[in-house]
Amino acid sequence: MKKTIFLLSAITLLFSFNNPIGDYPFEKWDAATLEKANTAKNETGYTAEEKKVVYYLNLARLKPDLFAKTYFQKYMDSTKTSATSFTRSLFNDLTTKYKPMEALSIKQDLTEEAVDHAKDTGKKGNLGHFTSDGKSYEFRMKKFKGIYASTAENCDYENQDALLIVIHQLIDEGQATIEHRKNIMEKNLKYVGVSIQPHKKEKWTCVMEFAK
Repeated sequence: MKKTIFLLSAITLLFSFNNPIGDYPFEKWDAATLEKANTAKNETGYTAEEKKVVYYLNLARLKPDLFAKTYFQKYMDSTKTSATSFTRSLFNDLTTKYKPMEALSIKQDLTEEAVDHAKDTGKKGNLGHFTSDGKSYEFRMKKFKGIYASTAENCDYENQDALLIVIHQLIDEGQATIEHRKNIMEKNLKYVGVSIQPHKKEKWTCVMEFAK
């Protein structure tokens, strides 16, 4: 697969929505942080959009407050998404609860697990953490015993766009435990593997495997 190096600048990202430039403090994203977030840039097995998923996950972790005031706020305004208790709690969490944390690094074994689960559930049109032949998440994770202290998994549906995937997971609308948000913003989780695949019923699925 052809290697695609992905590095977005704050200036480029200003044009991703229709709102006037200057409404959001994108200029505060410094080059060093943008580079630090780009941990998937040399992953030859990743598509450009999968690299972007990792990039946005890391931006949210590296500077939660700034992510809330730029990417998330611009998403809310440009899509005219109605505020809910979940969107309000996300903004509050990013600006007050979560502190800057390390960027996630790519692990090949987590990536392979993400690819396998995304392809399996996507082909069958299944949702959730069970395989198409009924294997549970806990069963699937046995292979990582002794390699990682703990693991977590997020599954997103319908979206193919990286920023929409990450924001959708962070909002976690309707999920009382907001486990997807917690997984992304768990400072003790250090590694990630991502895969976006076609889905029989939901068009697309994105699986994220986290570990520490």
